[in-house]
Amino acid sequence: MKTEQNNLDHLKRKNPFITPKGYMEGLTVNIMSQLPEKAAEKKVKEISLMDRVRPWLYLAAVFAGLGLFFRMLVGPVQTNEENALLVKTDVTSNVLPVLLPEEEDYLEYLEERYVDCLLEEEISNEE
Repeated sequence: MKTEQNNLDHLKRKNPFITPKGYMEGLTVNIMSQLPEKAAEKKVKEISLMDRVRPWLYLAAVFAGLGLFFRMLVGPVQTNEENALLVKTDVTSNVLPVLLPEEEDYLEYLEERYVDCLLEEEISNEE
């Protein structure tokens, strides 16, 4: 008995797919007859002013919301002179600015830190 090495050899150069006779004749007419009738074209929808403005309103609302969100995140703007970070002095007067108790404590803290740094430098220089 003869064994075939490749079972697909008998299909080479042969198209296994065939169309029935007379299938291509009148194909276009047949397909067109099966399609539903085309409905009348719809009237083009007019775009109202609100439809045109709506995206811009949404964009403005987003920016307003973000502004309010970041304002709440950062906190209110400090307008009182008591809460200001800098001590304001009048250049024309010779009067020293009055320091608040918290500022005096801060200045004492800075002075202590400065003295500690100077002592550490002197100790390291002596060794």
